[in-house]
Amino acid sequence: MAEHMVPVFSRLLVGLDGSAGAEAAMDAAIALGRASRATIVLAAVTDVRLLEAPLLESAGPLWAEGVPVAPATADLRGVLDERAAAFLAAGSARVAAAGLAVETVRAVGLVDDELARLSEGTDAIVIGRRGDVHTMPGKIGAVTAHVIKRAPRPVVVAGDRPSAFEHPVVAFDGGETSTSALAEACRFATERGLPLDVVHVGAEGGDAGKVLDQAVALAARHGVAVRTHALAGDIVEAVADWVARTGADVLVAGAHGGRGTPWPLGSHAEKLIRATVVPVMIHR
Repeated sequence: MAEHMVPVFSRLLVGLDGSAGAEAAMDAAIALGRASRATIVLAAVTDVRLLEAPLLESAGPLWAEGVPVAPATADLRGVLDERAAAFLAAGSARVAAAGLAVETVRAVGLVDDELARLSEGTDAIVIGRRGDVHTMPGKIGAVTAHVIKRAPRPVVVAGDRPSAFEHPVVAFDGGETSTSALAEACRFATERGLPLDVVHVGAEGGDAGKVLDQAVALAARHGVAVRTHALAGDIVEAVADWVARTGADVLVAGAHGGRGTPWPLGSHAEKLIRATVVPVMIHR
């Protein structure tokens, strides 16, 4: 990495809740942060509704995606604090073992709100696809879905398998957030000396070549020569198939399709996460 370059990811926020999704997010953050010597910020957030649950007859694990509800005792807050401290201690040990700097933060509130707030001091949120309690395999957890929609920073949704983050591909639709995603992917590829692929699924009667030419021109302004690929068919199926066939290990996409763009990718972002097993970086 050139000395004058500011790392794309120098601070990564990871939410810990004891779920398999949080473990995957930790793995992804360490892999993503290793090349740039990033600081990993670990957050243990207790959903405030867990503290209110004993007061309500309907209280139960519904509000605890990935975090089994502790028994409703007078010391419920203490139980939850101990659990959070254990998550942070274990996570800190893993980050330190990877040779990266670590910071920890404890918060109480609505989990997605707190993660969005805490992300303002970082470069991205790294989050799991789902918790373990009420989300079935192949679905996106409620917290993850809300964070994707609301976070002011890029969101890296961890994959279902480990990734080295060495074969990035951008799903490009020509919209504003897609353009932002491509610009950041160019920085990422330049920083790490990686090739960068760009895919576009052409609409029937559309001009995929024109959209990909736009991507080439944008990347050239960042000093990157991208490899472009025009795909056909259903957007989600075509992109997911390309990722699987080529061995791409991270998919980069915009959060919203631009108004009037030929390919409104943003409306398919969560479907792409469900359809792939690699990490997905969502940019606003």
